[in-house]
Amino acid sequence: MRDYILTESLARDSAFVFPKLRRMLRSWFVRRDLRTLEAFDDYMLSDIGLTRGDLRHLRSLPLDVDLPHEMERLRETRSRRGVRRA
Repeated sequence: MRDYILTESLARDSAFVFPKLRRMLRSWFVRRDLRTLEAFDDYMLSDIGLTRGDLRHLRSLPLDVDLPHEMERLRETRSRRGVRRA
């Protein structure tokens, strides 16, 4: 699955001059925002469709992975399963 996400991210970035740099910078900014999300309580995180485990997973991904796309994939997978974790 990680290869699919990376391939999709590469395809979307192919229109930019420095796609890998752009992706890495975007990932860095998203990781900075993840620190803000860590301060939220579990109820607030479940409202936006994430769990603490999701935050740990997202932080562990390499810098060249498109984190917003990965977050959306996690939310969609959970909503398709009908699973709601605290």
